[in-house]
Amino acid sequence: MSIQNIDRSILKRIPKTDLHVHLDGSVPPQLVVELAKEQNIDLVQVSKDLGIGDLQHGTVDELEEKIFKDKYDSLMEYLIPFEFINVVLRTEEALEKAAYHFACDNYKEGVRYFECRFAPQKHWKPGLGWIEIVAAINKGLERAAKQYNDLDAVKSGAEPEYKYGIILCAMRMINEHMGDYFKKLFDLHVGSDLQNLSSMASMEVAKLVYQCQEAGMPVVGFDLAGREDGFPADAHRKAFLYCYERGINSTCHAGEAYGPESIKSAVKDCYARRIGHGTQLFRKGSIYHKRNPDGSELSKEERREYIRGIVQWIADNRITLEVCLKSNSQTLPEYRDLGKHPFPTFLKNKLRIALSTDNRAISHVSVTDEYERAIKLFNLTDKQLRNIAIGGFKASFFPGTYAEKRAYISKVIDFYDGVIAG
Repeated sequence: MSIQNIDRSILKRIPKTDLHVHLDGSVPPQLVVELAKEQNIDLVQVSKDLGIGDLQHGTVDELEEKIFKDKYDSLMEYLIPFEFINVVLRTEEALEKAAYHFACDNYKEGVRYFECRFAPQKHWKPGLGWIEIVAAINKGLERAAKQYNDLDAVKSGAEPEYKYGIILCAMRMINEHMGDYFKKLFDLHVGSDLQNLSSMASMEVAKLVYQCQEAGMPVVGFDLAGREDGFPADAHRKAFLYCYERGINSTCHAGEAYGPESIKSAVKDCYARRIGHGTQLFRKGSIYHKRNPDGSELSKEERREYIRGIVQWIADNRITLEVCLKSNSQTLPEYRDLGKHPFPTFLKNKLRIALSTDNRAISHVSVTDEYERAIKLFNLTDKQLRNIAIGGFKASFFPGTYAEKRAYISKVIDFYDGVIAG
């Protein structure tokens, strides 16, 4: 059955997840300006210092035009605004306020479980400790969750509780302009071996995930983000292995701007349970390094077989693809026309999909938008819509026991079916 005419109000009502969403990419320009005023930060000077946006006034309208753009020429251009936004996210008060607004925005459009991810090393500054960074963000998220879980509909059991997890991100590529931590890292080490420095930094993030879990915080996973080409995931294998040995779930940005090899490395070398984006999974022409034993290049059929093996591994191990349609259309020129997105091929191969926003503010997108976009572009059936919505909850790194997760998902399913039936 086609659901092409489903009303947007119903899409907002159905319980949804957002498993791939960055906090700093979800701070709207109005809040950036507000936080800057509270901290006496001159956004025009920040623009000059970072060489971002060429701001003249630092108004909300100017940020909308020059920082939070509708279109970007590449992934690298898309990533630039993050450094600007993070300048106002280096106090406990600012982090808590940003997290609270983030959680409120998600609830209002029917998200009932999200995993807020951020790179703690981008927020660090002298006097602001690692645990304090995570605790401040958790405080804002928790405040919003308690506020909505106190509603009669939730307390009566008519709606599922509002729940969340936190994912800490390490960065593939770093430079000394990404904040005080990275500047100190460069100052304290001889040479400019980016792979070595970034792998050192990622190990520190992995240890912080474990430390936060031991402290009872709902930190549910480790992520590796940033530029893929020239900065492979396996350079961070020690950090992923550290997490794997301690039962910490991990996800990895892979196959966004690099080919199938990046995805294979993430799932096989780094034990990732989810893949951020994965849009290049089926691109045979993007296999750059794989060779036959004799050193010859792969034939077309050998390339197909190589990809089939990766797809089979992902399917067999129920590894989830965190799909962010609007973001992909902004960062990847080949997907300006989203009708060419591999989303239907993901469905055809029975891969689990978690529709996500990536960056709510930078991409001008909501989860409801992504559901509506997928339905219209790919002619989803009611069964496919249900599988995608419920699949997000199943793929979550839920901050509780397996039994608690199953019980929660059961409530979510009942609520979903009730909304659709109603």
